[in-house]
Amino acid sequence: MHLTADQVAALKASWPEVSAGDGGAQLGLEMFTKYFHENPQMMFIFGYSGRTEALKHSSKLQHHGKVIIDQIGKAVAEMDNAKQMAGTLHALGVRHKGFGDIRAEFFPALGMCLLDAMEEKVPGLNRTLWAAAYREISDACIAGLQS
Repeated sequence: MHLTADQVAALKASWPEVSAGDGGAQLGLEMFTKYFHENPQMMFIFGYSGRTEALKHSSKLQHHGKVIIDQIGKAVAEMDNAKQMAGTLHALGVRHKGFGDIRAEFFPALGMCLLDAMEEKVPGLNRTLWAAAYREISDACIAGLQS
């Protein structure tokens, strides 16, 4: 599914509210905290250990979350040029090959946690639209990961 020009415009219009405050660092941290709470076995794969509550104070995890939110922001900025966006995200997926056992099946659950965190931050968020955007973003990353 490719997003329409109106959908891309709506995503771009809502991005400032999604990333408001600290540029998305807290949003990324909330995403990962939810993900690791629901999937504790993934902490080791992502290079973390300890209790998920303790991770809320991890500067390393906060930085990792911010990096992901920054990448999503870049993808949103490039969405009106699908080829450019796909190329950027494909390259990101290729880079993730070197980070260990990162697999395509990790992306859907992480996306659900991202959407949950986004909805908590921005009540009334168009979850359906953001889910479609996340699918496009993650599909391009996965293509690079599997190349």
